[in-house]
Amino acid sequence: MMIINLNTNIEAQAADAAAAKTSRIRRRPGHWTQDTHNKNKDEVMMASTKSKKNTTTRRRRRPVANKNKKQQQKMIHQQHHHCDDDSSSASTASTASASLSSSDLSSCEEDQENITNLNKQSIKNKRTQQRKSSSSTANTTNNKKSKQPRRKHKKTSSPPSSPKEIQIPKELTPQEKSQYVALDAEMVGVGPHGQHSRLARITLANYDGECIYDTLVQVLETVTDYRTFVSGITPQDLEEGGSAIPFEECRSQVLELITDKIVIGHGLKNDFRVLGVTHPWYFTRDTAKYEPFMKVDPTGEKDFIPKKLKVLAKDKLGLVIQEDGVPHCPLEDAVAALELYKKHRTKWEKAMSYKMERTKAITKC
Repeated sequence: MMIINLNTNIEAQAADAAAAKTSRIRRRPGHWTQDTHNKNKDEVMMASTKSKKNTTTRRRRRPVANKNKKQQQKMIHQQHHHCDDDSSSASTASTASASLSSSDLSSCEEDQENITNLNKQSIKNKRTQQRKSSSSTANTTNNKKSKQPRRKHKKTSSPPSSPKEIQIPKELTPQEKSQYVALDAEMVGVGPHGQHSRLARITLANYDGECIYDTLVQVLETVTDYRTFVSGITPQDLEEGGSAIPFEECRSQVLELITDKIVIGHGLKNDFRVLGVTHPWYFTRDTAKYEPFMKVDPTGEKDFIPKKLKVLAKDKLGLVIQEDGVPHCPLEDAVAALELYKKHRTKWEKAMSYKMERTKAITKC
């Protein structure tokens, strides 16, 4: 009997030591504890191989939320207290401790494993629910976006816009009209084959197209080509006893009429040259040099070349002048250039004002 009691005491002490070890070990789900040493070697080897496989194939888990961690710690803490209570009751009752040997310990371990498995399953379920909820919310948002019809922007009814006012050139006062003079000259040829031009007739008109000056001019040199088919000048018109006046007298009279005034004409460069005068560019309105009235040079030597006056009068005004076989009328030509200027006066003057401002800025620099 003494031998049996000694054996029972030894078994009770071993059970107490094992219970103390299990109470001290902190159990984590998915990890092995020191209790596995009490199992058979075969079971330990099988468990170790399984754990190795699980560690290699197991995916890296996402961090559990703080709430889930707290709940898991509470459950484990309660289970530790339950095991501690069982161990304390086993130590006090010496006779009953013999019966609570290895079978009770294994049942305690099974219970704890079941709890850890339940915790794992609950965590998995929560994660799957979260994924489903996130996917469902994403699908609902996509469906809403797809189902929602596009909002049609209502066009705000703006008040009816007033028609644009057509800028009609204002009528000039008599004083402003007096600042304009239309000029045209007819020439004859001197020198070999009549290559050089000389003034034979000159005509000036006011802004209303009325003739204010018209005279024949004497030519001191021998005229070799009267150009009658164009100028209408004959030898009788330039005789000394006729109505032709000396060149210097004509020149001085014309200078009085055009000084500080805007001169309008077609090919004024040639007219000023035969007259022997110069006129400021900002007081000159030449329909042969106004770019909108010019055409592209087909030869490519220049960018633009002037059109003929009769072409401009026909295209822009609908006038027929300088008919074939009929000599030119200087008054008719002067009035045609004047009417072309009147029709495009606003744009022309804007361009001239821009050029004058640019020249002033350049001269200041």
